[in-house]
Amino acid sequence: MFESRQKTCAPLKRTVGRTCGPLPRAALALVVLLVLQACRPATEQTRIGREEYIDIYVEILRAAEAAPDSFAAADSARAILARREVTQGDLLDFAHQHAEDPEYLANVWVDIETRLRNPEEQDSARAR
Repeated sequence: MFESRQKTCAPLKRTVGRTCGPLPRAALALVVLLVLQACRPATEQTRIGREEYIDIYVEILRAAEAAPDSFAAADSARAILARREVTQGDLLDFAHQHAEDPEYLANVWVDIETRLRNPEEQDSARAR
């Protein structure tokens, strides 16, 4: 039985060997690099930047403050995100991207608090 299998597979091995041969080293290196790139943690740019994150949070917090209850505040937040074409996931992605830099996130929240206290600060930041 083993001999008959060898005879059957031998022509296939010769054909595959001729047409497919071993990958050139450059192609193999490219495949390895692509696999490694795909396995890297997501530290790329998020969909939103610092200023947009701050603007969105300030707008959401102001809307929540003006809302009569938490249901209205949640509705306002959803409407703000929809109007800006941003998702809760985008906000979380921004926070996760900078999670290993607490000083950066603390500065973001200082900016948010400053803009909440001084509405003209937000307008001057947008003009920049």
